[in-house]
Amino acid sequence: MGVAFVAHCLLNQNSKVGDGAHCAGVYSPIVDVLRAQGWRIEQMPCPELAYAGLNRFWAVREQYDTAAFRRHCHRLATAVADAIAARAAWGEEIVLVGVEGSPSMGATITSSDPERGGRPAWPDGSPELTGAASSSGSRAKGTRSPASTRWTSGPA
Repeated sequence: MGVAFVAHCLLNQNSKVGDGAHCAGVYSPIVDVLRAQGWRIEQMPCPELAYAGLNRFWAVREQYDTAAFRRHCHRLATAVADAIAARAAWGEEIVLVGVEGSPSMGATITSSDPERGGRPAWPDGSPELTGAASSSGSRAKGTRSPASTRWTSGPA
């Protein structure tokens, strides 16, 4: 048939955030269907994985909507578009397989929630900033003003 460009997490469920994986490793139903119909498979990069790593948290489109993430996605999309253009120039059929609900790879449904973002709701009595141990063993103490955050290090 041609080449199927498939979302990264469908070929590597271990790259999904938290407990989002449907199985360990490859999501085989999509691979089985594509191979049975004669498609070759190429894996597209996962923008969120490449940007935020394996230990990221669930996020929606609005949380990733930053200049840095858009530049990152532009670099990835340029590489994928170049690969697609090369295959198309050879006369190959192309199909794109996205992931419904993904903040960046959704085909028709994208994770979106305009209410996400802003100041978190902390549990009653929890301080906004707490000391965190540094690699040197000292504790970082923070003070927050509306215009900036200043950090000093010193003993806890």
